[in-house]
Amino acid sequence: MKRYRIVQGSAYNGCFPITVWWVQVRKDGFFSDKWVNVKGFDTYQRALDLYNLLQ
Repeated sequence: MKRYRIVQGSAYNGCFPITVWWVQVRKDGFFSDKWVNVKGFDTYQRALDLYNLLQ
């Protein structure tokens, strides 16, 4: 199973909703796994650069 992933989400920039690409890491738990946000970016390319750096 992969340790990192990129997911699309939404967030607010002041009053306006924007699309955010989240780089997430999987934290292993005793009974289940949990995905935690590492960093959010406004473009997919910037998220992909961090994803490639972490792997």
